[in-house]
Amino acid sequence: MKKGKSQKARRKPPKQLERIGIIVVHGVGEQRRFEFLESFASNLYKAISKLSGREPHIQIRHGDQVPRLSPEHSWREAPVLVRWKKADGGEIEAAFREVHWADLDLSRTWWRWVKLVGWSLGISGVRLFVRSGVGKPEEHGMCPPLPLNIWRRLLVRLQLFIVSLMFLVALTTIDLFRWIVRRLSFRWQWLESARILIYNYLGDVKLYQDWFAHRDERVETLGEKSRVAIRRRMIRALVQIAKEIESRQLDGYYIFAHSLGTVVAFNGLMETDLALPNYLTQEEWLGLPAVLKNKVAKPLPEYQMPKRAPWLDKPKTAGKHDAINRKRLFRGLRGFLTLGSPLDKFAALWPAIVPVNGASMGAIPGGAPWFNVADVQDIVGGKLDQFAPCKRAPDIGGLKLKNFDWGDQLFFFLAHTSYWKASKGKRQRLIDRVVPWIEGASLRAPDNALSPFLARVIYWFSLGMAGLLLLWLLAYGVWGILNRASSFFEGPLLSGTSRQWLESLGLIGHYADAIVPTMFCLFVVGVAIVVVCSVARWLWETAKFRRPNGG
Repeated sequence: MKKGKSQKARRKPPKQLERIGIIVVHGVGEQRRFEFLESFASNLYKAISKLSGREPHIQIRHGDQVPRLSPEHSWREAPVLVRWKKADGGEIEAAFREVHWADLDLSRTWWRWVKLVGWSLGISGVRLFVRSGVGKPEEHGMCPPLPLNIWRRLLVRLQLFIVSLMFLVALTTIDLFRWIVRRLSFRWQWLESARILIYNYLGDVKLYQDWFAHRDERVETLGEKSRVAIRRRMIRALVQIAKEIESRQLDGYYIFAHSLGTVVAFNGLMETDLALPNYLTQEEWLGLPAVLKNKVAKPLPEYQMPKRAPWLDKPKTAGKHDAINRKRLFRGLRGFLTLGSPLDKFAALWPAIVPVNGASMGAIPGGAPWFNVADVQDIVGGKLDQFAPCKRAPDIGGLKLKNFDWGDQLFFFLAHTSYWKASKGKRQRLIDRVVPWIEGASLRAPDNALSPFLARVIYWFSLGMAGLLLLWLLAYGVWGILNRASSFFEGPLLSGTSRQWLESLGLIGHYADAIVPTMFCLFVVGVAIVVVCSVARWLWETAKFRRPNGG
């Protein structure tokens, strides 16, 4: 008997299993379904495997239906589970859910290509933020980001001008050399990849800030702006994971977003209680637990995006309107991590798209931490300092923001796409810091591969050299074409005077004498094109919207 009691006393208590959800939101590009989720989950698994005693295990949850002739098996909505042992003896199981929106991009047509090029070349003429011109966020109980002083506004316009000039040079150079290599009957894949990257980034930014509702045949965006359809997917993911918190299938959740996906995620977290039901289908609204619903006694804004659904506010209750309980919706949120975020750029250019929620009763409870990580050489992301507390809501809609500047990559063209990658060595990259954060510790800044100051020096030097290289390649191609044309059209089509004039400009003749003048002429032409497009955009937007910055 004593022996049995002794054995029972020595038994360890059952290990506690903590179940968490992880919502991942991808950025620009043409990612396929679950591609971003799989990349993050696999790198998290590698980071856990480096820690002693964690014994990670990964599960793939397959679906039960596969489309005909599909090259892949189907996966469930939350397809990947990663389970591992904590340092204190407990266990964690992380279920991944992806907000995928790359398929909402518009199909490529000749006219859309023209509009994208015009938009990209004229972006420095965008109407910048004037606080007196922004009224809509306040109508919804929200606050616009901080205004820019005159010097910051000039700096923003200069940066945008450089972006437009780089876009013009890069696009023209790549297209010219694509044409040349195709004439030689072969293809360079890196040329195709570079072209697609340029179009994807600027195209997706244009897609998210577009002013006009769609009239195409895609029903998911019909009659709405593209960002509404993208935002709907974020909010549906938040609602679904909140339901799992309420049913105790999960104990908490995190949101990890990259690039333009950080704007999508921030919008979902800041959306008002009255607007949140507008994103749901009738079936989803009726299926919500009662604790996630609310009745709000305040007038509906005159203009809502998306429009109010007809099944809401029935039956009417003394002027109260159907809403979602924001505190309950975000009750399980443990942290928000943004990587390579352009939120500050949106705050400067299109502040009405990224307002801060000011409802004290609907603020995210518990002061959930918001960590923003930006590689010093990331041309897209950066430090976030344009956001401030709104009205009576604490912090930024209930989120406590902390910025991390990271000197990680040696060259700027790798900085935006390398945040998640796990390292084989001992250096602690970001993904290695995420593991103890999920286990309950505070998130620590990842180790720098080089000092942030040195990284900034390398960034500006390499950016300038890349611009010169592109301009040189373009000048070389144009110079070659002009020389061949001058030989071909020698005679009545190119008189001696015309040839002498081209030679005096240095555009034809000997390569060593002609290449620098050709580069200079192309640079002047590029600057002139960007100036004309920027002025045209400023005039068009001023005439179209009738006020400085209505958003």
